[in-house]
Amino acid sequence: MGPRLSARILAIMIGPMAGLSAWRAEAQSPQGVTPSVTPLAFEVASVKPIAPPIPSGGGPWIVTHGRFRAETGYVRGIVGWAYIVLAAQVKGGPDWLDREPYYVDARAGDPDAGSDQIRLMLQTLLIDRFKLITHRDAQQGQIYTLTLGKNGPKLQDAREGRRNYINRTGLGQVTFTENTTLLGLINILSSLLGAPVLDETGLKGSYNFSLEFTDPRDPRTSSRIDPRQTDSAPDLFAAIEEQLGLRLQTTKGPVDVLVIDRMERPSAN
Repeated sequence: MGPRLSARILAIMIGPMAGLSAWRAEAQSPQGVTPSVTPLAFEVASVKPIAPPIPSGGGPWIVTHGRFRAETGYVRGIVGWAYIVLAAQVKGGPDWLDREPYYVDARAGDPDAGSDQIRLMLQTLLIDRFKLITHRDAQQGQIYTLTLGKNGPKLQDAREGRRNYINRTGLGQVTFTENTTLLGLINILSSLLGAPVLDETGLKGSYNFSLEFTDPRDPRTSSRIDPRQTDSAPDLFAAIEEQLGLRLQTTKGPVDVLVIDRMERPSAN
């Protein structure tokens, strides 16, 4: 397992990385003077903690027309999206990152701003509001690959015009209503397994599907009297193959990670 695998982990995220360095680089003048560059920032941004009871699922995220909105956004996932890594590749930070969701609604001055610019604006917002400080590193760790099962996929093509939505109705129940690729599933699996998941299916369509499984994070899993009983949901690996016609496999290798050195709860809007 070599450096190529680490690079491919980043490549599965939404949006190309091309152009990001150009937005962040400081231009060198002919005289050798490097002027400062003002970071890209949203024109207006609202960040509000969500009071209990916490809605199930992650709520829809919208990234379009110069706008980023997360109706129920957990901060580790938001950081991952901003820095083009999976949430499982975001290491460290306070424990509230994974248990206190926020409503985020931010708009750029330019409605034509694309996802690359929005990512950089979101980085600025995280630095300004959450006092985020990070550094990148490479660690040896667990890696999963998602491939086609031996009998092929069992996915339903999405109907046009339906809104992207991932509804987590319980510890082991997820319903996907998507007009995108399998990225939503990849992110959910990565969160469940606590490790990066690579999409090796070759599937580029848009799909709707449901998945019912025994959540590996459920503390009741290890205390079941007989996990083979017929009324219990299959484990995640079996559910992926039986219900979706896909297969999860595991290996180890170098993983690019984003380490949180400092982060604070945001100040009130």
